[in-house]
Amino acid sequence: MGKRLYISNISNRATEDSVRNLFAAIGEVVSLNLITNSRTKRPKGMAFLVMATEEDAQRAIEALNGTVLHSRPLQVSEANTQEPRERRDLGAKQGT
Repeated sequence: MGKRLYISNISNRATEDSVRNLFAAIGEVVSLNLITNSRTKRPKGMAFLVMATEEDAQRAIEALNGTVLHSRPLQVSEANTQEPRERRDLGAKQGT
């Protein structure tokens, strides 16, 4: 599967291509999810990216953390795995 990275402090002028090309210079990019505002469709300043190998991911963290893209220094780190959330029954009455 590869290694998932979290990228933050992305300029709202950044595009998927500009972020992908930056990381592709380090190694193979399997997927990229640039988080956007659902109303404006503009980037929210963060993305999740999967590199093909753990070695590529580690090199990307070391090489690109702090790199300036569109006048903003990127913050690149390993993405945390999200823990499953407890299911809540929103239709149930509370306190009875």
